[in-house]
Amino acid sequence: MQVHINFPERLAKIQACLKERGLAALVGTRLNTVTHLCGAFCPWRSAVLVPATGNPRLVTLMMDAERLKDEGWLKDVAGYGPMPGMSFVETLAGTLREWGLEKAAIGIESGGSAYLPDGFITLAEYEGLRKALPEATWVNAQDIVARLTLVKEEAEIKLLRQATAMCDYAHEVVRREIRVGMTEKEVAGIAEKALRDAGSEFAWTFTGGQEIGSGYRSSYAMGGCTPATDKRIQCGETVILDFHGMYGLMLGDVSHNAVMGRPTAAQRKVMEAYVETCYCLIDAMKPGRSLGEVARQVTALVEKKGWQNWVLPGYGHGIGHFGMEWYPCVLDSLEACHTEPDYVLEPNYVQMIAVVCNAPGIAGFRLERPLLVTAGGNELLSKLPVEPWILDADCCCDFSSPRYAGRVQAW
Repeated sequence: MQVHINFPERLAKIQACLKERGLAALVGTRLNTVTHLCGAFCPWRSAVLVPATGNPRLVTLMMDAERLKDEGWLKDVAGYGPMPGMSFVETLAGTLREWGLEKAAIGIESGGSAYLPDGFITLAEYEGLRKALPEATWVNAQDIVARLTLVKEEAEIKLLRQATAMCDYAHEVVRREIRVGMTEKEVAGIAEKALRDAGSEFAWTFTGGQEIGSGYRSSYAMGGCTPATDKRIQCGETVILDFHGMYGLMLGDVSHNAVMGRPTAAQRKVMEAYVETCYCLIDAMKPGRSLGEVARQVTALVEKKGWQNWVLPGYGHGIGHFGMEWYPCVLDSLEACHTEPDYVLEPNYVQMIAVVCNAPGIAGFRLERPLLVTAGGNELLSKLPVEPWILDADCCCDFSSPRYAGRVQAW
């Protein structure tokens, strides 16, 4: 798929914000910021230095500098390494001196996140810059790129659709091949191969690549992450299938569920709570509403039905390109770098909606789907059903047998 990303326009928007804040430059250490301007897969500790006027520079590990110069949009790439005068901080400070900004007001990206690779500036880096440039003024400007990347460009939406379609394809492949007796790792391998066959670039999540949780591992209280293990899938268990891919640096994330055989009455009750909560969330995500309003509407349903012990009190997280995966979470509370309950939904905003509904010892279900806000409502980019798959077959038999072809149905 060929799409055009307008990097000069991205740069112009950031520089306009810097000028409005009275900042001479931004030291962008967040992975979101690096990807947004670099335009290439950048796995190392890096930073984009953005002057309020002029061309930006990428500072990255020297062993990868040539590749990033070749594959990315930024052609001014400086390498750093473990040699005298060439450390990460020394290279950053050297650039700012070269630009004549040693006494200027400089933006940095400081904050906290549950998302491990977020990339906020570390204490050591901050102290090193202050020591190297003692007359500069350092201002936290982490919100600039965070806000600019919430509403997606048309090209990004096309790439998100493709990344999501790859995840959907992997789910369909797993639906055909999963069977009782397989380990979670085997299922993860099937999904990963399907994603790679479809063109995925990277199993990006830090929670375990392709997450598979079966039986008791599908229903941890508060919805623990589920990196695939050697546990074998058993008849009667619920299975969380949470697949992740990347295409054109845009992230695909689709979590779906299966029941290995007919659900018990207790499992059906949890399933009903899960499905109704999911549809309530989808219905609430409309333009003109705030994220806090969405959270309150879903929580009201959960409390009315008495499902508080099953449904996790948070209903989504951010999604976009590599590095943008946490902010903003769908909660009715304010926490810097995590939530923004007053943010009003607008067209081309994309939210990874999420519902975790777990009854430990009985069943666990997880929804994660990218939702695009449109002018008239919303669109789920994933075309999988919300309802869990029920694998209607003899759980002791080989599900790969042609005998069971076509016997997978929606609940």
